[in-house]
Amino acid sequence: MGAMATKQPDNSVDVDNGEQLAEPEHEHTVVDEQHDGDDDVADQADATNRPEPLLTRDGSPAAALWSLNSRWRHINHGSFGAVPVFAQLRRLAYLQETESAPQRWFMAAPERLAQAREGLADFLGVDADRFGFVPNASAGMTAAIRALMLNVGDELLITDHAYGAVAFSARREARQRGAKVRTVPIELDATPEHILTVLGKALAKKPAGLIIDASTSSTAREFPVVALAELATKHGVPLLVDAAHAPGIQHRPAEGIAASAWVGNLHKFACGFRGSAVLVAEKKFAKNLYPIIDSWGMDEPFPGRFDHQGTFDYTPYLASVDAITGLEDRIGWDSIRGYIESLLDYSTDVVADALDAASGEESRVDVAAPAPGMTLLRLPGTLGASHDDAQAVRQRITDELGFETQVTSFRDTGYLRLSAHAYNTADDYERFAEDAVPTLVEWSRER
Repeated sequence: MGAMATKQPDNSVDVDNGEQLAEPEHEHTVVDEQHDGDDDVADQADATNRPEPLLTRDGSPAAALWSLNSRWRHINHGSFGAVPVFAQLRRLAYLQETESAPQRWFMAAPERLAQAREGLADFLGVDADRFGFVPNASAGMTAAIRALMLNVGDELLITDHAYGAVAFSARREARQRGAKVRTVPIELDATPEHILTVLGKALAKKPAGLIIDASTSSTAREFPVVALAELATKHGVPLLVDAAHAPGIQHRPAEGIAASAWVGNLHKFACGFRGSAVLVAEKKFAKNLYPIIDSWGMDEPFPGRFDHQGTFDYTPYLASVDAITGLEDRIGWDSIRGYIESLLDYSTDVVADALDAASGEESRVDVAAPAPGMTLLRLPGTLGASHDDAQAVRQRITDELGFETQVTSFRDTGYLRLSAHAYNTADDYERFAEDAVPTLVEWSRER
């Protein structure tokens, strides 16, 4: 995948040289060294499957591409992602160009965004004229929900796995238009066939729309999006897909999905900047799609109208494409995805074995279709059982134990959601099993 074809400013930072000049003062999280107890933790899992740290094409540690502070072990890439240094420098160059000639920058912004879409099309698996940039998946889903043009008495379907912010948006839009939202419960261990049966019955009643997560946030499971899109088309019901985690962790993630709208974040597994996502739309549905900010491009067809949003900061979009193409050049996305899969397989066993041994409870969860890049483990006792408690436990893990990870709740049960990326190593999860798991069990028993 080549670099994005955008004109470089005269005073821009040279990426390759700039990486050396802007090396962070703190250490990267390259943690190959052994710690006391590591061998014991590894022995509990299958040590033969312990992956070696990922390397770049030139043989250097992949972790050195990131500026993550080694004070914390970052094992929650699935929430906020992490941007490599070379892309940080590209964004600084764009910001420098913006401030050197603001009018020139904003006059040229729509053309540069159109070029950026061309540079991202193959990565997503859709044509450049089928998607526009949005600040995040929630913003894209809000625009798609508004495009449904709900009427009084309409029913909008979601599942109980829906991302909270998207569910809020659906309910707010329904209230304002006199419609209603119905939540369809789906079990964690529900097979794709069962999901199609349950949602097929709901679609047969001709709701105004169905909102589905491709990979769920709180439960780290997949939904059969391709088959659901075909089923929704059969019943003439618009399908809105929240694929927040898909770009990067899936090859050409939007390819072949006949949904009315599909939204994916670039700041998660694709390693772009927070404030960057894409909204893919079917041609007929796109006629009613408008950005959250009304501006001078409102009369343009989709996706051009999304390229005109006043004085919005467009640099995250441009630099996110640079991050994606740069990681292909330096490591290769197939290598990154393969490494994430093998690392999570090993690390899930390491952490689950530690939780089971320390708590006497079963931590592994029967998820019928686990999401790529993430894994779900049950926390002991009632730890993290409510949304507020899950947030509090996550904060304590960060502040007191030095790990950035995710804690979620679903149906009054708390879960640890692990994720991984190119900068992680097996040592990160072995340390979590050794240092954090006993404390989590103690916190549970204090309840």
